[in-house]
Amino acid sequence: MLLSVIAPMYNEALSIGEFLKQTLEVLAQHFSEYELILVDDGSIDTSIEVASAIAAHHPQVRILELSRNYGKEIATSAGLKAAKGDNIVLMDSDLQNPPQLIPELYQKMQQGFDVVYAERQGRVGESFIKKVTSRMFYWLACKMTGFKLESNAGDFRIMSRQVVNAINSLPETNRYLVMLYAYVGFKSGSVPYVVPPRFAGERSYKYTALLKAAFDAILSFSSAPLRIISILSVCVSAICACYAGFIFIQHMMANNLVDGLASVLCFMAIMFALLFLFLALLSEYIGRIMAETKRRPLYFIRREINAAQSDCEG
Repeated sequence: MLLSVIAPMYNEALSIGEFLKQTLEVLAQHFSEYELILVDDGSIDTSIEVASAIAAHHPQVRILELSRNYGKEIATSAGLKAAKGDNIVLMDSDLQNPPQLIPELYQKMQQGFDVVYAERQGRVGESFIKKVTSRMFYWLACKMTGFKLESNAGDFRIMSRQVVNAINSLPETNRYLVMLYAYVGFKSGSVPYVVPPRFAGERSYKYTALLKAAFDAILSFSSAPLRIISILSVCVSAICACYAGFIFIQHMMANNLVDGLASVLCFMAIMFALLFLFLALLSEYIGRIMAETKRRPLYFIRREINAAQSDCEG
């Protein structure tokens, strides 16, 4: 059975050589047939040159060079589409997903699981803010979508061909893979591990990316925000209507409209704030609808290295 290992790569020139060395050693020791697919997501350093030099001596290494930087989710999707294995491993190329865990993930899968993910038990050097914001995101995403999400599960996992085919069949443009894993379901298990520090360089995943991921996760998989805003709008409108009736009665009985003018202006401000909040949320949904209806290709591949050698034995 062929095992495919997919690793997106973006500006990893300092670590990609060590990643390939360690991963190829592990794969050669434990698997008879394998392929290692690097997806270069428009790197602007020498990552592609370093990886290509190593791939020239290892036909099991395939490199997909994308035409530009599309982001990790799209790069991973390109790897999933290109993978030919019966079982597929997803991992990062910065060595924070230790290759030595791959055999353990595979062995766990033989117990009848369709998906086995690496469960983070801790991350060396992770800030308190990062931990809190990550937990808040997963809690909110679970509440909004109704999916069961594991806060300590990332992209590092092994999946069966059936699961990968299901993910590849999903046509959406706004892709957040953690949510897609939850959407397709299937029986899953976990293997615990401690995230080691980066081998070299700095992590490029920033809080702005986490915020974008939160928007994609919630807005692409749930209409709950629209429902909440709609209910809130009805409640505030009802309160304002009651208050307008109160003002009218007060004016008719006491002719004292000026005294309540400040309150009226306050309620008008609340109504306009709610209106613009609703419009902002609506525009986010419309933007996603527009992207989906265009049906543009997710990515373009500039070139593929070792494409013809992808089924070689280790």
